[in-house]
Amino acid sequence: MTKKLGFLFFLLTTLALGQDGTRVYEFVNITTSPRQAALGGNVQSAWDNDPNMSYWNPALMSESSHGQLGINYINYLADVNFGTISAVYQYDDDEFFSIHGQYVDYGDFRGFDENDNPTGDFSAKDAAIVVGYARNLSDFFTVGINAKYINSRIESYTSHAIAADLGIVFHDIDYNTNVALSVRNIGAQLKTYHGTYEKMPLQINLGISHRLEYVPLELSMTLHDLQKFDISMPYNENGQETGFGRKVIDHVSLGAELFPGRGFNIRLGYNFKRGNELKLEDQRTFAGLTYGFGIRINSFRFEFAHANYYKGSNSNHFGMIINLDRLIQGRNYWRSNPYY
Repeated sequence: MTKKLGFLFFLLTTLALGQDGTRVYEFVNITTSPRQAALGGNVQSAWDNDPNMSYWNPALMSESSHGQLGINYINYLADVNFGTISAVYQYDDDEFFSIHGQYVDYGDFRGFDENDNPTGDFSAKDAAIVVGYARNLSDFFTVGINAKYINSRIESYTSHAIAADLGIVFHDIDYNTNVALSVRNIGAQLKTYHGTYEKMPLQINLGISHRLEYVPLELSMTLHDLQKFDISMPYNENGQETGFGRKVIDHVSLGAELFPGRGFNIRLGYNFKRGNELKLEDQRTFAGLTYGFGIRINSFRFEFAHANYYKGSNSNHFGMIINLDRLIQGRNYWRSNPYY
């Protein structure tokens, strides 16, 4: 129980760090899919057949993501269960729709009053439902919007809100380059926990990915949480004040995917903010390092990722992407789409 409470405090303070301590629903900014987790935890510039990407930037819907269903489960720290589901549908040549679901179960807790008298067990749960729309403006630009309903419950206190995500993607197929910008969680609370309105978890991200021409490798870099410059801890592990360079690099996460778009992928990433804040003096903990793989078997793609936080506490991400079109059409789909 003490371990679980300690993790809950760690999770909330880490996510809300540098955000004035007044933001709510930070769970909507937690890494969702194994692929994203393996590529540094923030990548969101992959304009391909991954339906999970459109949760982070609705403009990342594409023709290849049509008919794809993504289901993910995260074995988070201290027995916190986190699941998501995503699907994309292409309406016509230029219009797309998506739907996403997100659920977090923090488990059961023991309640006590101010006099340390037990008040019974209670639970904490968060959930969100997201509907998205995207449209191709040209051969190079796609724009999109997500509308989301957020619900949260802690013991007998409940709160809910509505929010929107805006996204735009520049994709140059000839040079295998994508640049994606998203502004997430613009909205307001409809009901507060206890009469006090709190800030939404606004997030601005800029990502770029490039697939090399002669090597089966795709590189990605994401500048995350650009809505505020200083998102770093005030002091480093040596007790010194955090400098300007550290504050800049804490916005960066990097990723590399070997054999992108193939039946088997290997992924590696690094999250500078996580690595800087969770490393220990004179110890090698590999905090911030992430890695994983994906493997496709017929209509199913199985994915896994491992993320290092600090010594003895890491998270595993499990996912599956189902190609519903291929599953339904069978051999006919394979003949016309051999690489999907």
